[in-house]
Amino acid sequence: MKKSMRNIGLVITMFVISLTVSCSKYIENPNPEIPLEDIPVIADRRLSINGVELNPNTTLEEPIGIPPGATKAHVRLTLAGAIMSTAYVQVNTSTGGAKGFNVSRDISTPFKYQYWRPGDNADLWITVDIINPRHTPGDQFKITFPGEGTAGPVACIFQIQEGAVNELPDKMPFHRNPLVLHADGVTPTMNLDMAAIKWSDSGYDADGKPVWRSRLSHGYSQSGNSETGLYTNVEAFPEDAVNPQTREVDGEGRPFVRLHTIKFEEPVAFGGKIFPFQASVLQASYLPDWKHRLGVYRAQIQTPSRRGAWSAFWAIGSDLSTGVSQWPPEIDFFESFNGAYGAAYTPRSTSSAQHIGVHGSNQRDMVNGLKSELDRVPGFELNVDLNAKPHDYACVIEADWITHFVDGKETLQHRNMLGRADGGTDWAFYPIINVAVKIGAENPYNEGTPDLLWYGLQYYAPRSGWSIQ
Repeated sequence: MKKSMRNIGLVITMFVISLTVSCSKYIENPNPEIPLEDIPVIADRRLSINGVELNPNTTLEEPIGIPPGATKAHVRLTLAGAIMSTAYVQVNTSTGGAKGFNVSRDISTPFKYQYWRPGDNADLWITVDIINPRHTPGDQFKITFPGEGTAGPVACIFQIQEGAVNELPDKMPFHRNPLVLHADGVTPTMNLDMAAIKWSDSGYDADGKPVWRSRLSHGYSQSGNSETGLYTNVEAFPEDAVNPQTREVDGEGRPFVRLHTIKFEEPVAFGGKIFPFQASVLQASYLPDWKHRLGVYRAQIQTPSRRGAWSAFWAIGSDLSTGVSQWPPEIDFFESFNGAYGAAYTPRSTSSAQHIGVHGSNQRDMVNGLKSELDRVPGFELNVDLNAKPHDYACVIEADWITHFVDGKETLQHRNMLGRADGGTDWAFYPIINVAVKIGAENPYNEGTPDLLWYGLQYYAPRSGWSIQ
């Protein structure tokens, strides 16, 4: 984040902070008196160890004493500021500073992320298992705490000390379980028929009726973020497009839409730039039935595995009186970067975010989000693979909170900061499904799967029977 929320008061001072009861009665705002402009930015979300605030990338100066023969070591992390957005740390060993301990053999740390979620206490106790205890005073080992949603990693050293007391408190601070989305069996307000979906370059069919649009609202490229894929369709690029969007049926008889990426045989010149790759998109900018400000957007998607094939299920704003698209706002319900921007390249990478700024200004003042590896998220199997079959991605948008889910399990919750600066409500989000390409032209782009397979889309209105608990 490059700017403090305090510097974008125009964006948020006119927000109406609703405290009404909604479909999710799981949690009350733990800090209802905190105005949106005082929500801590990441740079202010510093970590303390045992009450000592640390700068990012530093180690607690004094070692934490543990008694000789200890089989567990405990430490208290504290996250500064109101917890208005999910954050987590990993618990990793380090060979630096070790004495008498072989950390790879003697120390076991939790594999899953250790979380702060909205509603949680700022204190979080971490326990490290000592598989092979030591008894010699001065023997020690180091633990580091990198993560997401904090100002930066910190570290501490545990040291054998005679007479040391290292115990958990009698009453542990509250940390809630991840939420679960309950929508199966609930009739969606809108349910897209994937066997009958239509699209066109203009966003209208031959009879003038609105359909899905096979291009971005602002054109055919996203050159501003250095994407190297051109969003083609067969109407606008009849000589270059290579089946960018097709309706198909899989071996189980399930209809889906394939969004196809490929390296062009010859790069395509467009808008004064050269594009080596084909990207693909379908979006609902002209479909009023899919435009909503609150509720649940949900899609079933199998993501591509190819490095540089950057897939996403997301939404941007639309002025309802004019139908004009507006950016900001933006919600990234789900993204899989596949190595783009140096992000992780694994079959379990997930990312979600909100992009904040004056609506329609084309200027982003802040991004608030979270990246995860799902095998480290509680509730997911170690072998989870988003590229192997369709998975369910959902986002619950409420007046106060935005909550993201994969396969019905919470991955991120953050305060909704996407209202209009003037407090107006004549706007809504519309959904977008796309697979971008962001990789160098020299890359052969020929390993793994290049396509996003889109199996379904639903929208559930507020108070229509779904719940999160």
